[in-house]
Amino acid sequence: MNNITKTFVTALLAATVQTATAQGNLNGLGNEKEQTQSLAERVLKLEKKSDAFNLYLNTHISYQERFNNQERFGSRQSDGSEEGGSFKGRQLRVEMLGNLNEHWSYRFRYRLNRPGEQQSDNFSNNIDIMTVNYKFNDRFTLSAGKLGVALGGYQYDDNPINVLEFCDWLNGIDGFHLGVHGAYNVGKNNTLMLGLYNTNNNDTKRYYSEEAGLKRSKHPLAGSLYWIGNMCGGKLQTLWSYSLLSEVENKYSSLLMLGTRLNMPKWQLTLDYYGAWEQIDHHKITTTEMRAADPATSKVARSTRYHSLLLDWTYQPTPHWNCILGGRMEFASAKDNPAFRNYRRSYGYQAAVQWIPDLTQDARLSLAYIGSRVDYNDKCGLADFNTDRLELSLIYRIKVY
Repeated sequence: MNNITKTFVTALLAATVQTATAQGNLNGLGNEKEQTQSLAERVLKLEKKSDAFNLYLNTHISYQERFNNQERFGSRQSDGSEEGGSFKGRQLRVEMLGNLNEHWSYRFRYRLNRPGEQQSDNFSNNIDIMTVNYKFNDRFTLSAGKLGVALGGYQYDDNPINVLEFCDWLNGIDGFHLGVHGAYNVGKNNTLMLGLYNTNNNDTKRYYSEEAGLKRSKHPLAGSLYWIGNMCGGKLQTLWSYSLLSEVENKYSSLLMLGTRLNMPKWQLTLDYYGAWEQIDHHKITTTEMRAADPATSKVARSTRYHSLLLDWTYQPTPHWNCILGGRMEFASAKDNPAFRNYRRSYGYQAAVQWIPDLTQDARLSLAYIGSRVDYNDKCGLADFNTDRLELSLIYRIKVY
């Protein structure tokens, strides 16, 4: 670890002990403050006398009709699905959270719709969040455990059930790691957070081949600095972060995530920028595609660059209706490989209409058209492709108790 990295990590450790976050969690990730009536209250007429235990089911179930231009782009789909139509369980997570007293709170979220696998952190990869928070006062809170890592951007921060399609950049990282973060409320409208986490949930050998001659870092850790901003009476909001990662000896990655939102009474305009500068390919998108182009190679991409720009507009003509338009542009490059320098351009687009039948429940019916296109340069040897689908979904964050 070089002197700059040692200084950065030491500062993070010192600041994390002294600072904390206002609510002990990120703004989103399915932990928004809301007044949804629980099923226990509505059906069983049980009166809730404490906020120590809350139980949720996060669900997203859809029917998908998938399209593709096979003559030009082949039949490759971003989620591995073939053309045609079928029902799909996109998200199913159980969540428990609560405030035990004025100081202690907790949160646990577990994903049910994928097979579990024990990781090197000694937890199943199905565990998103298992966090304990201690609130020292109105300014300081400290959180520790398996965390939703404090990174910027609104698509990253949103509850996964609400995201119609994650961008390639976010598909290349895991946002849930063991670690600690703290934050300090700067007045009423701004929060600064510092965090220190494991870089990966598995040993480096799971991601990088031994033939590549790469050694695991002695301190495979990531540090992040995060700013939550709320200005102009809540009309201008920010989720900005910078992170430094170490997972391979003498190789580092920097992540810059900038989410900015114009928040008006009936519409919101959100601009996310995600950037990565990686001495060794942490996202693994380029490495995977290099090996697809040449199956005989086991090399890992070096000096990779990823840039993503997302623009989303949401309009609520009435409380019962949402209209959504979104688009994205993404670029990938491996500077040290001429065939893969500026080799990939990805575009995405989506439009949706959502109906909220009952304002006392966080449930909606969504009809969306979602598409993407990936263009490669001629040197890399990969074929362009696109994916498109029409999707009818039930999105429901069920408050059980």
